[in-house]
Amino acid sequence: MNGRIIAAALAWLAAWGVAAEDVSGQARRDATGQPVTIEGRVVLDGKSVAGARVDLAGPATRSVVADSAGRFVFAGLAAGRYRVRAEHTGHLPTERDVTARSGVVALELVLRPAIDLGPLTVTGTMPPTYVSESPVKVEVVTSRALDRSISSSLVDAVRHINGLTPQVDCGVCYTNSIRINGMEGPYTAVLIDGMPIAGALGSVYGLNGIEPAIIEQVEIVRGPSSTLYGSEAMGGVVNVVTKDPRFAPRATVHVSRADHGQTELNASWSPSAGNVKALLSGSAYHMGRFLDGNGDGFSDVTMDSRIALFGKATWQSAAGARVGASAKLYYEDRFGGQRGWTESDRGGTRVYGEAIDTRRAEFMANVVPASVPGLRLEGSYAFHEQDSYYGATRYAATQHVGFGNALFTHDAGAHTLLLGATARFTSYDDNTPATDKVDHGVIPGVFVQDEFRAGDVVTVLAGARADLHDAHGVIVSPRASVKWQPFLQTTVRVNAGTGFRVVNVFTEDHAALTGARRVEFAESLDPERSRSIAVNVNQIIEIGPSPMMIDLDFFHTRFSNRIAADYDSDPNVIRYANLDGHAVTRGVSLALNQNVAFERLLYTVGVTIQDVYLVHEGVRRRELFAPDWRGVFGVTWNVPSPALRLDWSGYASGSMRLPSYPPGFERPTRSPAHSVHDLKLTWRGPRGVDVYGAMRNIFDYTQGSPLIDAGNPFGDTFDTSYVWGPIEGRRIAFGARVGVSR
Repeated sequence: MNGRIIAAALAWLAAWGVAAEDVSGQARRDATGQPVTIEGRVVLDGKSVAGARVDLAGPATRSVVADSAGRFVFAGLAAGRYRVRAEHTGHLPTERDVTARSGVVALELVLRPAIDLGPLTVTGTMPPTYVSESPVKVEVVTSRALDRSISSSLVDAVRHINGLTPQVDCGVCYTNSIRINGMEGPYTAVLIDGMPIAGALGSVYGLNGIEPAIIEQVEIVRGPSSTLYGSEAMGGVVNVVTKDPRFAPRATVHVSRADHGQTELNASWSPSAGNVKALLSGSAYHMGRFLDGNGDGFSDVTMDSRIALFGKATWQSAAGARVGASAKLYYEDRFGGQRGWTESDRGGTRVYGEAIDTRRAEFMANVVPASVPGLRLEGSYAFHEQDSYYGATRYAATQHVGFGNALFTHDAGAHTLLLGATARFTSYDDNTPATDKVDHGVIPGVFVQDEFRAGDVVTVLAGARADLHDAHGVIVSPRASVKWQPFLQTTVRVNAGTGFRVVNVFTEDHAALTGARRVEFAESLDPERSRSIAVNVNQIIEIGPSPMMIDLDFFHTRFSNRIAADYDSDPNVIRYANLDGHAVTRGVSLALNQNVAFERLLYTVGVTIQDVYLVHEGVRRRELFAPDWRGVFGVTWNVPSPALRLDWSGYASGSMRLPSYPPGFERPTRSPAHSVHDLKLTWRGPRGVDVYGAMRNIFDYTQGSPLIDAGNPFGDTFDTSYVWGPIEGRRIAFGARVGVSR
């Protein structure tokens, strides 16, 4: 494992971080070092505005909801410069820059009636809208909620989100994916700032390159969203919204070290020049220690060296034109396998190892011209190159994905019309026998959507999309949503629609990638289709100044034409065909969250009970690795003096069906129910310094070895997919974050 590149990057970023910290001290030498408080009231025409969202940006980033008297409090802050922003449905957002040196800073944030609302989410409907106004149920998870536990990637960060389950698909190289409501990872579309550039080959290892340091919030839509986002949005959408340069701190440095050898370093800088605001970020990760707690001779954690560079810039003219662009470069050197493996064993049969080199580049841009109101042009391009060995088998692949979107929004009284035209270009090539030439494809599409507001109580949304595929012709995907708000604090949403997905066989199935078997198609594969309906009831219960929010969801999705692989009919052949039957995922989900006593105590609790199964030739069986139920929780307790924050988070998983194996290699075909808990204690010190200690998997729960016939990894019975729980035991980490405010 060669970590010299990462070691050099760590040293450079560390030196840069020391310089940034020196600048912080010079710029804020008048700070007292004592915790300060920013409090105030949100008003409109002299009257309090209840329920306004108030965001704080600076050395600390937080969000609260104003109480029934419009009051808000941010306590236990470090001295420094902050930006406070208030927003409320139907009003223009307002911002104030304040310098907090000591004691209490009192503010009055004055709202104005809105002509054009600032965006909170675009995932559900594409035009910017507030979550509370959207007819489509959108769950928004802030960076503060993701920060409750230590995490080094997007997959790590979503472990505690209700309805989402990170799934490890290989117990050696740790390919992973994100399941929504029990459906397999490829059914989830992962977007970056609304752009679908993480699919296919990029979804196998690319999700590890989305580091939490650049995430502003994660937006989640459950159920088919193919009407807006096309293929790969069949089960739902996870949209990663990166940080806005306008609200990012001037500079940050974050370093952490875990007791098992993992080291991370993140640094960012937010320069500005006139109307241009930018964010530059670098992230490095290194894990070079071989760990084998379960004694199977294989590493429990992949040995990784990776580095990511990210840049984002926005420009806005006085006339209202906006231009945004971002770019990301990512490199990873990953290894999982037996002890004693060296680079000279790459592709050999002396010691088994899976070594993957990944290079990835992403570019995105969007333009909102002032001359054509309602028009938005956006595009993205992603390059992904993988050079890897799975034991003695080499797999080298390259993929290009381009995406273009032209959106036009027009308000006509009670109607908001959205018209869109898209084009998706893909190019894929690998060294397997199944790919004898480069696979090129262009998928053009159009969609239309109308959102009709029937007064203040009912909103109806209807839309349809048509995509033209070379092999499948025109595919139409309609959807409809209804939002009913009979009372101010009660909202009911009903969403129904269809989804489709064209399967990328050679990037989603490890067995197909090895080239050990001949790949055959029993028929011309039709796209997978789905029909779905979901009902959401959102209720806000006033409990003094600490309202509780309750979400109750019912969901049902039926899949047809599901594509399945037959490994049993012929030991030398993998035969793919559409399933003779159907698949279903259905269930109910309940979530509660509350902010008690102005951020003194925050908690979220959620549970999803699901029934996920396949019916093939009249025989019903449970879906593999889909738990009967899954619960999540997160609790934050803030102590004003000393300025401490304690986070306790975790999840509990019910039993799930597991693969069966031939005699001599039997394993249980049902997993036990289990739970995993994390703790994190943070001290918010002066000069924008946060210092924390964290313990992950505090009860040291592990499933044991995930490998079948680990003693004969080059044999026919070796299998790496038996992963249903934690493989890595208890981990202790310490870290520090320095933020320099604007």
